[in-house]
Amino acid sequence: MPNRSVHIATSSPAGAVFAHHKSPLNNEIHRFQETLGGAVGGLLGGVLPDVLDPPFHPGHRALAHALIPVGASAAAWIRGLDGWQGYLRRKADDYSRLRLHTADPLLAAWYGAVAIALRMLSGLLAGLVAGYLTHIALDFTTPRCLPLVS
Repeated sequence: MPNRSVHIATSSPAGAVFAHHKSPLNNEIHRFQETLGGAVGGLLGGVLPDVLDPPFHPGHRALAHALIPVGASAAAWIRGLDGWQGYLRRKADDYSRLRLHTADPLLAAWYGAVAIALRMLSGLLAGLVAGYLTHIALDFTTPRCLPLVS
């Protein structure tokens, strides 16, 4: 039966792989930043179902584990993902340009940090859904299985 450590060990790599898959091929540094964000998002997504439906609660495996709501939410998330990631990448590019055109080293460092954070957030969004779905897939294989709806 998968516990928290199993969910973390599987969801974080799943988030990294999905974020890497969704990232653009043209810049390896940006791709690495998104992959790293995806690993963090996978970790968060992998524990989120048990945060929303705690395992010690009688309603464990309620709405946050139910196949139909989770499937519908994941489909909507994935449908919006390209647009959200595109927006974050454009904003990161804007901050990268600002970094190159400022004379203030402290401000340049700030712009660079914001650009990295935006790229990591782009990967985190992909990793979050991958991690969540990994958790659901693991729980589906247990004898208790999962409800269709809550």
